[in-house]
Amino acid sequence: MNNELRHPLTDLTAGSILRVRDGQGRAIVVFEGRVWITLEDDPRDIVLDAGESFSVDRQGLTLVQACRDSKLILAHGDAGTPALSADELHQWAHTQRSQAIGDALAASVTALQRAVASALATASMLISPRRPAPCTTVR
Repeated sequence: MNNELRHPLTDLTAGSILRVRDGQGRAIVVFEGRVWITLEDDPRDIVLDAGESFSVDRQGLTLVQACRDSKLILAHGDAGTPALSADELHQWAHTQRSQAIGDALAASVTALQRAVASALATASMLISPRRPAPCTTVR
């Protein structure tokens, strides 16, 4: 399985702004937090929460401001790849998030199993009864 992200996560602290010039065809996919998106010459205000996405549908300046600490991906459309709808992007983001949570949980369970095995091995050495050395008497 390939766990490598095709697009790196972008961390935005609360109040910080990501500026995207001429982003038409790109998608903003939010994994954590909440962002507010506004586009140049567009009266809409778009607010996205974790697991939601938005396809930038115009050229010009797009501002993405973090309402709280957030993690997102600004996905670039690949040449020859059809654009995904907002629903498809949302499903993709949900799948990626679920996979990341599953991977982290599996790693945590493995680490816990190792720690328990190590603790049991150490405890068994401390409490195992010691056999007395045989006595030898000379007559």
